[in-house]
Amino acid sequence: MCLRRSSQYSHEKNIHIYVGTFNLNGQTSGINDDLSQWLCPPFLGNSQLHPELVVIGFQEIVQLSPQQIMSTDPARRQLWEQAVLKTLNSHASAIGGEEYVLLRGGQLVGAALLIYVKTSAIGEVRNVEGSLKKV
Repeated sequence: MCLRRSSQYSHEKNIHIYVGTFNLNGQTSGINDDLSQWLCPPFLGNSQLHPELVVIGFQEIVQLSPQQIMSTDPARRQLWEQAVLKTLNSHASAIGGEEYVLLRGGQLVGAALLIYVKTSAIGEVRNVEGSLKKV
């Protein structure tokens, strides 16, 4: 029954999504390095192939300790969020592409998930929600 009205509240659109993941081993070394070889591989060389969404996962973003498990400090995640955003936007500027904005970032102890979206596509994204539950 809901499918008959789906055209009133949704539409289909093909998009490109780039997904990457990296184990940081609790380190911040490399945070000021050029991350473009990882985040902007050669097949993304022109603005037509630049993805609308970039999803980055980090493992062991902090040293795993009992203190971190009880109360995770978001400072490292925020540093990596900025490093990834800087790399994406520097590359976009170099190829005449569009900038990205951070859509959502979340962390559960040592795992972090960052989602970036092109500025032109941000209007297409609505009602973003997330939830983290320690178990």
